Amino acid sequence: MFNFSILAADKAAAGLDQKIRLCSELQISNMELNDKLEGKSIADWNGEEVEYGRNQLIANHKKIVLLNGSRPVTDYEYYKKLLAKALLLQVEHVKVTIRGTGDAAVEGARADGGGEVGGEPSRPAGSSAEPGEAEIEALRKLVTAARVQGIGLVVENDSLSCLSDDRKLTALYNRIKDENTAVVYNPLEFVRVKAHPFFHAFYNSKLKGKIRFLRINDGLFADGRPVLPGEGNAEVKELASILLKRSYKGYFSFTPYMPDSDPAVYRSMLDRFHKMLMEL
Repeated sequence: MFNFSILAADKAAAGLDQKIRLCSELQISNMELNDKLEGKSIADWNGEEVEYGRNQLIANHKKIVLLNGSRPVTDYEYYKKLLAKALLLQVEHVKVTIRGTGDAAVEGARADGGGEVGGEPSRPAGSSAEPGEAEIEALRKLVTAARVQGIGLVVENDSLSCLSDDRKLTALYNRIKDENTAVVYNPLEFVRVKAHPFFHAFYNSKLKGKIRFLRINDGLFADGRPVLPGEGNAEVKELASILLKRSYKGYFSFTPYMPDSDPAVYRSMLDRFHKMLMEL
């Protein structure tokens, strides 16, 4: 069947136990986590904390399919520790942060590494930044480390970063050439750079087979404002349809992109997407 995953908003569920409980209420087994829980990075968890987290996941039939790194990709020691904890927790994928150089607007534009959106600053039409040589070399080093541990690395398009469009994502992949590194495809972020997520970005992309997570979100071309799935220009139904026709085995990912993403908002997002799938 379909693979759904959820990143629970800290406002709705602060700690691991609360996030597990919310996922259980929503009948979702696949979890996404930002690297910080209640102010402490998972990379810095001690043995007792790792054991407790692992036991809670097992007891509640949960799996972490995506762990979002918040530090720049050049911070190798941080990612080395994060990958080590990810291995112990049986995490499937780790998302790395690539900020790029040449665009001051990128720095500090996001408060966390997981894409939580509420109350974002005004957005430019797209970042002019490019991945620096140091970032490319650091990513290549991380690719090797992740492959050894059997963990997939992923990167995500972001209208505020150096990976604001498909062309830049493709250029990055052409430089690292790694089958173990994949894409988190974010339709809302394409909308925010005035690109049609399906008819423009996906249709022309050479990375179709690299998508491991499809964000189920939506927004308006006019101002980039987030709206519930099906109410905007993100072409989520079309994207889900074409991916499933290509035997998609990745995840349909639900994140707190709406302001005040409480449990009721998550249920609304899920219900709307369920209806889309039933209509395919």
